[in-house]
Amino acid sequence: MVWTDSSVTDSQRLAILCGGGPAPGINSVIGAATIRARVSGVPVIGIRDGFKWLMQGDTSHTVSLSIEDVSRIHFTGGSYLGISRANPTRDPRHLEAVVTALAALGVDKLITIGGDDTAYSAMRVAAHARRRLQVVHVPKTIDNDLDLPHGIPTFGFQTAPQLGT
Repeated sequence: MVWTDSSVTDSQRLAILCGGGPAPGINSVIGAATIRARVSGVPVIGIRDGFKWLMQGDTSHTVSLSIEDVSRIHFTGGSYLGISRANPTRDPRHLEAVVTALAALGVDKLITIGGDDTAYSAMRVAAHARRRLQVVHVPKTIDNDLDLPHGIPTFGFQTAPQLGT
């Protein structure tokens, strides 16, 4: 997503969430996306624990993200926002709850960071929102099980075999 300062309106807000298991690089993505959006004047919120709380319609597990908040998180392990394997696509009520919760938070842009389940969930959330929500997925998996172009591993996979050997 590319924003210009002149295209930002008061109703625009970006949310970032992480799904699946842990993998190196999550915090770097959170930081880079937040900094780019904030420089463009777009407010950013982090959704704690992936889709877990949104599936229940709970919007209280969020945190406002600023450049100051994220400028050094790439030096820490884990996920600044937490992660969850919660999948809203298994129940239509959960899918509706996610879309409704994001709308209640004023979110019109969503970045998901995760593997194949999170990518599928992001696609289904975008479709269910019927163009009211722009969704971008950042592939992150130590399993390398996302269908990316030949020879392009996900950033989590690159570290897993290096540390494993």
